[in-house]
Amino acid sequence: MSEMENSSRLRWRIEDIDFDLVDPEAVHDNEFLFHMLASASFVEILADKYSANLIAHFGGNAEVTTWLKESWQEEEVQHGRALKAYVNKVWPEFDWDAAHAAFWQEYSSFCLVEQLEPQRALELMGRCVVETGTTTMYRAIYNYVREPVLRQMIGNIAADESAHYAHFRRYFSIYNAVEKHGFGAVAAAIWRRMRDIGGQDAYLAFKHVYAARHPERPFQEADWQRYHKAVKVQSRRDYPHAVAVKMLLRPIPMFEPFRRLLEWPLLGVAKLVSLS
Repeated sequence: MSEMENSSRLRWRIEDIDFDLVDPEAVHDNEFLFHMLASASFVEILADKYSANLIAHFGGNAEVTTWLKESWQEEEVQHGRALKAYVNKVWPEFDWDAAHAAFWQEYSSFCLVEQLEPQRALELMGRCVVETGTTTMYRAIYNYVREPVLRQMIGNIAADESAHYAHFRRYFSIYNAVEKHGFGAVAAAIWRRMRDIGGQDAYLAFKHVYAARHPERPFQEADWQRYHKAVKVQSRRDYPHAVAVKMLLRPIPMFEPFRRLLEWPLLGVAKLVSLS
């Protein structure tokens, strides 16, 4: 498939973003935003590398593997490219390529097939958890930022992630109709993925971004803890907790009244966790 054909499958293209309209002065001094965007770009741009295990896991299902290769993977890589372009525009002093090479050298050892759920339906549920995390993360960033070009770009990315969630949810429903995992098994899969989601990815990305940004001093755990705390503080205002709860509950097999009954206590728990 040619690059032109691949591009036509995308909902938007990086070429549609006019980076010349960015006002670097408006955001350059925001170190929190820099670390967030650069860290996200490091992970997103590698989708064509870490997706191989997922594609192999669904071998034999042409519909799923074609979508993973030609839509999901392409869009994820474009997210990384767009974020990289924005970082390079606003923070040209940051050596993105060198920092990312160091990140990939360490991160590649964590992209293992053992991280996937053995049952396909439960792995698709895990992907719903991941896409819930990315959708709501980018919505929170969208709520936080004010620079117009960045808001346009983040809005596009958030819309892609929401569409990815819808696909994974549909495929989960198809597979689970055959595998028949009940409430307990699905809830356990959600918990396992929530326990792991973003932890290692976010930590390693931040570590290498920070190390390249501050070559005069070695990276320390305290640097990560300060950043992680800043993320939680900001999320109290900008993170769409209610959306996250609804997205996580939606695929779980249960009676609809029980689902609605669970929403409010889980929303309260989510908000309490953000305060801790």
